[in-house]
Amino acid sequence: MVHVLVVDDHSLMRRVVREVIEKEIDMEVVAEASNGQEAELHAAQTQPDVVLMDVDMPDCTGFEATERVLACSPNSRVIIFTSTHHEQLLFQAIQKGAMGYITKDIEPDALIHAIRCAARNDLCIPGIFATHVLNYLRSYWRQGTPYGGMLSGGISYRTPRRTAHVLPGEEALLADPNAHLPRPLTERENQILDLMRKGRKNREIALELSIAESTVHKHVQNIFEKLHARNRTEAIYLTSIEA
Repeated sequence: MVHVLVVDDHSLMRRVVREVIEKEIDMEVVAEASNGQEAELHAAQTQPDVVLMDVDMPDCTGFEATERVLACSPNSRVIIFTSTHHEQLLFQAIQKGAMGYITKDIEPDALIHAIRCAARNDLCIPGIFATHVLNYLRSYWRQGTPYGGMLSGGISYRTPRRTAHVLPGEEALLADPNAHLPRPLTERENQILDLMRKGRKNREIALELSIAESTVHKHVQNIFEKLHARNRTEAIYLTSIEA
């Protein structure tokens, strides 16, 4: 059963999405939220498999809410669900840890497909946006330029050497293309990452390895820094892609 959290500040949209999802025998809407605070609360309580996240909400953006949800429910997969067709928002969504980006004019079957993709840990984006992603990557290959940054979902990218469409935070990458390359993990960090893949929390890892929980926390932060991951989901996914 795929458990879904629907986050949207419009009750009608939440109702329509729930009706579409619950027609599937293997899907269930476990909670609804109308803002980022509610999304964080429900995610912590229900640990949903997939979160459909609106972008425009009264208390925070969907990107901020995505980070908050993944912090309290690291195994959830977030799909940004918006009315806005804009490639820069797609990259921003993936940078924040989202596994998909779909627009609200999507057909019901395509919505279900996107949820299934996210539940399988597969990146799901509309074809028109996939073309933009490929164009970014092909521009690097044509230039013979090494990858500069890692996006969750296994997409490596760095903005091409053009002034147009430089994403926020990318200026340092343009100056030093190797600045964000992943660094190797120590044996202990690999042990902890393996336990993270099994869904272990810091306290459980500490007990299993007979070390202090504060030590585990420090190792986890080192893992994030070395892999340039924002959270556990990104760290696990990036290393699974490399393997």
